[in-house]
Amino acid sequence: MADFERNDDMPLSGEEKRRLKRRNPTGTVPENLAALDESAPPSKTVKFIDRAAVRKSDAPATLEGYAPPWGGVSFAPKRVARPLPPIVTHRGERLDPLVIHQPDDRRTYNDPDTFPWRCVCRITRPDGRRGSGVLVGKRHVLTASHIVQWNTSVAERIEVHFAGNSALAIAFTETAYAYTQITGPPVPIPPSEVDEDYAVIVLTQRLGERFGFFGTKLYDSSWDGDAVWDTIGYAFDFPQSAPANFPTFQRKVSLDEDEWDFGSGRAMTTSADAMRIQSGSPMFGRWTGDPVAYAVAVISATAGGENWCSGGSDLNGIVLHARTQDP
Repeated sequence: MADFERNDDMPLSGEEKRRLKRRNPTGTVPENLAALDESAPPSKTVKFIDRAAVRKSDAPATLEGYAPPWGGVSFAPKRVARPLPPIVTHRGERLDPLVIHQPDDRRTYNDPDTFPWRCVCRITRPDGRRGSGVLVGKRHVLTASHIVQWNTSVAERIEVHFAGNSALAIAFTETAYAYTQITGPPVPIPPSEVDEDYAVIVLTQRLGERFGFFGTKLYDSSWDGDAVWDTIGYAFDFPQSAPANFPTFQRKVSLDEDEWDFGSGRAMTTSADAMRIQSGSPMFGRWTGDPVAYAVAVISATAGGENWCSGGSDLNGIVLHARTQDP
C-alpha cells in the first residue's frame, strides 16, 4: 500500500480492501449455538416507534458489530460462476433482453464461511414476496420498512445466506420495529417516505450471535460521491438461471445525500445497480483495523431514474432501540 497519511474516519477504499488479507477462524462454535433449529412460523408483534422518544436516547454515531472468532473474515467474497444470459428471439432474430443500466456490476457469490458476507438475509413475506436484509444484532435484521408485511400477524421467514437450495439457518419474525408503515410495491413509495424506509426485525433465534452481525454508522455528507461502499442482497432478475437463489454483491459504489433533506431520516441516491428484492440491502463500509462491517443505509426504491437509499441518524436509533428492547 502506498505510504501516505490517511484519515481513518474515512471508509477503506476499494483498493485498500482488496489488499487486506483474509482472517482464519480463531475459535470454535459454542455448543449452545452449534445447533439452531427450524420451527414453524409464530405470530409476530408489530411496533411503531415514536421518533422523538428515540432521539432522546442519544444514539451514538457508531453502533458496534460482531465478527465471531469461530468464523473467518474476508474483504471480498468467494465468487460463483456467472450464468450465461438467456437468448431471446423474435421471428428468428436474436434480441437483447431488458437489463439494468450497463455495465451491470453485480456478481453472485457463495461464501458461508466468512464475515460479513454470510450475514446476508433473504426475507420472504407471508404473501410470498421477497426482500433482502442483513444481521445487525444478536437476533436482529435490518431491512426496508416496505419489506415487512404490516397488515398480518403471520411472521416473515428469514434465511441467512441462502445459496442454491439451502441456508445457513432459518428463523422467523418475532417483532418488527419501524418508524413508518410503508407498504411499497405495487403501491409506489411516496418521495416523502424514502428517507424513512427502514425496519428492524427481531428474530426467533439468535442467529447474529451465531454468525456475526453488522454495526451501523451515521453517514457523513463529506463522503458523498466516494466509491467506497459495498452492498449485498438478492435480486429477482439475477442470476438469470435461478433468480434470488444466490446472494449478489457489488463493490466500490457511491452514495450522495439529498441536500434538501434535513431530518433525522436521510434520503440518498446511489450508483449501485439494484432491482426488485434488493430492497432492504445494506450499503456498508469497512474501516482501518476493524473486522466489522458497518451499514450506513438500506436500498429503498427507484425514482426519477435513480436508485434511492434510506439512512441518517434514525437508522442508528431504530437498531439501538431494537437491540435494547429485545436483546
